[in-house]
Amino acid sequence: MKLTVKMLALLSVLAMCIAPVSAHAASSSNFRIDEDFVGDGGDNQSSSTNYQIQETLGASAVGDGASTGFGQQAGATTTDDPTLTFIVNTSSINLGSLSTSITRTGTATFTVLNYTSYGYVVQAVGNPPDNGAHTLSGMGVTAASAIGSEQFGINLKDNATPDIGSEPQQVPDSSFSFGGPASGYDTTDTFKYVSGDVIASATKSSGRTDYTISYIANISNNTPGGSYSGSQILVITGTY
Repeated sequence: MKLTVKMLALLSVLAMCIAPVSAHAASSSNFRIDEDFVGDGGDNQSSSTNYQIQETLGASAVGDGASTGFGQQAGATTTDDPTLTFIVNTSSINLGSLSTSITRTGTATFTVLNYTSYGYVVQAVGNPPDNGAHTLSGMGVTAASAIGSEQFGINLKDNATPDIGSEPQQVPDSSFSFGGPASGYDTTDTFKYVSGDVIASATKSSGRTDYTISYIANISNNTPGGSYSGSQILVITGTY
């Protein structure tokens, strides 16, 4: 039994990206900074009804920084336009001949980088593979791979059983890149697949995160024969 899971052409580079037309880089109930540039000078104290600041200007400030809710880059002047970059690196996978005695596996990778968008979510949309008359059972709840039971599932982790996948890679490092697997797809050796589920997200502006999707497929003695194929679309949405 052959199973080929194909990514639609839309997934290559374009995929599907949804982003509102405007956003602000940082704000609270009392202030907002869209983008700031400081030349020579300084002020011992600047204040208004709602804030106060002491400034020392002229010294170089470069590098990355982050808190629970925000990330920043210090250095040359940058644009305040929000940017969301999404690249899917795998167009198709072939899980080979399915068997009741072994779990078949495959992987696909994608990359996300977002700037001043406050975060993003990535959804997987599409039915599990089918042979035209029968659809493999998508794993509606998180569970381990069970050889001999009909299953189709994914996660975004480095797994041991079966030995497949990789942890998300943060670029430049975890101090400035914050993307990760979503609930249900974030536990080693357990899998799930529900069309429309969020599978990955970041809660704030983030550097680059490289993700690996791990696919598993199992069949039972009652699974009809045939050539199975399916398509999944990855949809990314900027959150503000």
